[in-house]
Amino acid sequence: MSDAQTAMTTWIGTLAHGGVLRSDLEEAGVTVAAYVVGEERLSELREWMTKQSPEVLAAQRVAAVEICIWMANADRNLDPEEIQLLKEIILRSELDEDTQDELVAAVHEPPSLDGIESRIGHPVLKELLLALSWELAHADGTVAASEEAFLTGLAKRLGISPERSRELHAAVTQRISQMPG
Repeated sequence: MSDAQTAMTTWIGTLAHGGVLRSDLEEAGVTVAAYVVGEERLSELREWMTKQSPEVLAAQRVAAVEICIWMANADRNLDPEEIQLLKEIILRSELDEDTQDELVAAVHEPPSLDGIESRIGHPVLKELLLALSWELAHADGTVAASEEAFLTGLAKRLGISPERSRELHAAVTQRISQMPG
C-alpha cells in the first residue's frame, strides 16, 4: 500500500472526532483530502462535523465504509491489495468492534446501498468518498469498465456532476502520483 493510500485510509476515521487531527498519518490524509476538495470546502465539512452527534458521525462512517466495500467489489474481482485497503479503512474508522466485525464480514458480500445518498450528510463528504472510491479502483493497478460504471452511477446517486467527478478523479490520480510510494 502506498503512503498516499495509507493516508487516505484516515479520512473516514477522522470523521470520528470532527476532523480533529491526532497523528501525522491523519495530517497526511487531510493534506490529500484538502488537495482533492480544497481547504475551504474541507473546513466547511469540519465545521459541519463538529455540530453532529456521535451517532450521526458513526452512521456517516458506516455509510462511507459501505461505499468503499462496493467500490472494491465493482469489478467482481477482489484483489488482495483492495482487501488490505478495505481492512485498513475499517480499522481506522474508529467504529465499535462489533460494527467493524460486521463491515469486515461484508467485504466479500457488499451491503445494500439503498438510501446511501441520504445517509451521507454533507456534499464535501460525498466528494471525498467518490475520490476515495477512485483510489480504491486504482488499488489493483487497473480500473475495470465495471468499476468506472459503478463510479459514474455513484457520482450520479450522490449528486456529483460528471464534470466534478472527472475533476476529483484527476486530483486523486495526480496527487497519488506525486507522493512517494
